[in-house]
Amino acid sequence: MELVDVKFNDDGDIIDTLTGKVLKDTPEERVRQRFINILQSDYGYPRTIIAREVPVQQGSKVLSSDDGAEIRADIVVYTSKKACLERDQGNILFVVECKKPNATEGYAQLVSYIFNTSAVGGVWTNGTGISVYKKKTGNEVGLEEILSLPRYREKWSGTDSIPNKSELPRPHNVRFLLSACHNKLYGRGMENEDFDLAMDMVRILLAKIQDETTPGEFPRFWITESDFQTAEGRKHAATEIQTLFREYADQFPDVFDPHEKIQVGDDCIAEAVGVLKNWSLAARNDDADDWDLMGETYEQFTHINLKRQQGQFFTNRLVVDMMVKMLDPEIGEHTLDPAGGSGGFATGIFRYLRRKVLSRTAANSPIRDRQLNIIKDSVYLVEIASRLVKIAKCAMLLTGDGQSGMTRGNSLDLYSRLDPWIVSRCAKGKSNAPAVIATNPPFSGQKVESQISDKSILKNYDFGHSFKKTDEGNFVFSGDDSDILQHQAPELLFIERCIDWLKPGGRMGIVLPKGILDNVSYEAYREWILDKCELSGVVTLHKDTFQPDTGVRTCILFLRKPDEEKMPREDYNIFMAMSQRIGQDSKGNSVFVLDGNGNNTGVLNHDLNEIADAYIDFVSGNEHQKSEYIFTIKKSDIKDHININPQHYSPKLNAALDSVLAFDNKENWATTTVGQLEAGIKIYIGPRWNSASIKVDNPTDTSTLIPYLTANAALELRRFTIKWLDANRADQKQKSCIGKLKIQEGDILISRSGTIGKVTYATKDLAENYIVSDDLVRIRVKDANLRAYLLAYFTSSTALSLMLLDEYGSVQQHLQPRHIQEMLIPVPDDWSLAKNMIDSGNMFMKAMENMSIADKKIRTQGFDVLMEENNK
Repeated sequence: MELVDVKFNDDGDIIDTLTGKVLKDTPEERVRQRFINILQSDYGYPRTIIAREVPVQQGSKVLSSDDGAEIRADIVVYTSKKACLERDQGNILFVVECKKPNATEGYAQLVSYIFNTSAVGGVWTNGTGISVYKKKTGNEVGLEEILSLPRYREKWSGTDSIPNKSELPRPHNVRFLLSACHNKLYGRGMENEDFDLAMDMVRILLAKIQDETTPGEFPRFWITESDFQTAEGRKHAATEIQTLFREYADQFPDVFDPHEKIQVGDDCIAEAVGVLKNWSLAARNDDADDWDLMGETYEQFTHINLKRQQGQFFTNRLVVDMMVKMLDPEIGEHTLDPAGGSGGFATGIFRYLRRKVLSRTAANSPIRDRQLNIIKDSVYLVEIASRLVKIAKCAMLLTGDGQSGMTRGNSLDLYSRLDPWIVSRCAKGKSNAPAVIATNPPFSGQKVESQISDKSILKNYDFGHSFKKTDEGNFVFSGDDSDILQHQAPELLFIERCIDWLKPGGRMGIVLPKGILDNVSYEAYREWILDKCELSGVVTLHKDTFQPDTGVRTCILFLRKPDEEKMPREDYNIFMAMSQRIGQDSKGNSVFVLDGNGNNTGVLNHDLNEIADAYIDFVSGNEHQKSEYIFTIKKSDIKDHININPQHYSPKLNAALDSVLAFDNKENWATTTVGQLEAGIKIYIGPRWNSASIKVDNPTDTSTLIPYLTANAALELRRFTIKWLDANRADQKQKSCIGKLKIQEGDILISRSGTIGKVTYATKDLAENYIVSDDLVRIRVKDANLRAYLLAYFTSSTALSLMLLDEYGSVQQHLQPRHIQEMLIPVPDDWSLAKNMIDSGNMFMKAMENMSIADKKIRTQGFDVLMEENNK
């Protein structure tokens, strides 16, 4: 099933879906084009009876606005092809008024169009919602709102007849359908937060699916036009919908409260029923494309309306698809997400398995039916939040059933306390234990309140106890109750639980904070993991993967649990990849592949399919695609505190390291570390501090204030971005920090967080007049030639590669001064051999000084000063 969207030409202009003409790209035109497509795909109106921008006449005269411009209806649907060709105002069926997505006006225009033409009704839409009106019958003048837009050849007069369930068509534009339903609830002036309305959307959808999947020829999820026009009729329909939801909820008492019901009022429910009643939403397993679209759209809708509540965010859909593809679950294998959230991994696995069934079996065969039933009973989810379990159940129903495996529980608690459905069908240590686990557990970050502090849980985990290092250099976790930690990060407990729960020989993929790969504080946990499992692969994800919800840098570990009573192999190959493109920017806006002319191709620009394909080849033993971002290492290659960050083993970055090390074998050259270049070399950062209380915004007089530069501001060639601080308001600690943040002329400054490795030089003006953020590493050397040489070295791509080898962190990438101190650098026996580099470094410093002097002169004697003096 293909959903046709707005078409664009190579210049970014819209191509009209009706005529092929080129139109200017505007928000209103996008809404109009999408709705023209909806009229054709979902409501069946032929293209030949639809026209856009039709002048509206009053008698023989075309109506005009106050400024004399012709008044045109956005979309007109005629009674016939002939009427459309002739623009016959006497044979208009209905008109449509389109507004840009956030606009609400337009009703008065719609009334004008309807009563100046033969139209029986009209539609208002802003692309996400829809309201339908028809002329009142009899002698009454005016419009009345009706439930839904009649399909092609249906009567606008309405009918109280109820169709057979089997006659209900599938919607093509599911996003529009869900948005329209949500807008009906929201438009009723509810005071609930969006997530409450979204939950009522879920309850209403579950009632709809309950109706479609239970016996009965005619739908109970229905309201007639005549019932909609009376309070009693709306109440009767709403009561039936509440009953349907209760019938569904009673099947899952662990998820739904005994008195839980749809919260919005009867009128809201009646309007929602009016939007959804004409469509079939329940599962049809033989159409994978159809259900993939339905499930994906629902998940996107709920994620938008539920994101970030209680600190939760949802796994990027591209990451889900990549992980499932790499884990490659087979039909009959039990799969589990123990931190299931809203069901992203569960539905992703179900879709993947269904495609396997449909590709391997014949249509309408007993084998196909049997295998489809098998996969319904092989996908499991555990989630502690009942709200998310409800969403997951609805997502699975819209994806094609399998929702009985969606259960509520605390996966970190004792197995015996989990839902009996899980205990009996997906239990640890049994033949039906999960063979595949895919999960994205909650991260605590630095927030202690987000960590697990319940000792009754912590005592059951190695990771819930403290550890110590033995004389042999290994780590040992204490099992003693006296050594239980005060709190522990949930993601660490989930790693241990997943490995324990996994069936011997099984495989798992888990999304984690990137810091777990290389932070020294996690070394003991990495050693424990490698003692229990084989590390099949590590993928670091792009920094925008979970934006705009969170800036946490993430990775994925792929692990394989050894077969029963076996240990991991001593040595083996490990797949490593670093994603460079994720198909969106930091604001969550889609980023598409461009063609050779720079035009949007409509294909998301990401590299996760490429990574997944390479991994599949790797697991299969075939030669896989390799690049500077996709490669393999041996387990025996792992070094430096069990660092398993792919970046640390990057062929490109390590080639830079090898090229520096090669100077040890070159005549008249040697390799040393930056920290050993000169006795007394100083490499440090300033103190961390908070200057908010002494910051002065937009001061008119800065003569008594201190100018403060962030790292980015200090890297600017000119001083455009200055923060002003009032030292008189500073406490003793802040005054101490101000002194320590001063720099000296000649210092080399390197950015150490965010985008690391940017280099600048402390000019006389910078050193004398500013204090500078601790986000810049300071390197201070006495020897002028050595300073110039170092500056030339730090601005090289080789030095940047060496810095990238050592960056670490889960939120922002960081460098510490020790990383600069330990950086390798080639040095000559005779500095005349490095004359060119020293000269270039000196030229850089001189240019910076000249720029600083010019900048200061422009600010104190430039045109702005002349204008100020002239205006006095």
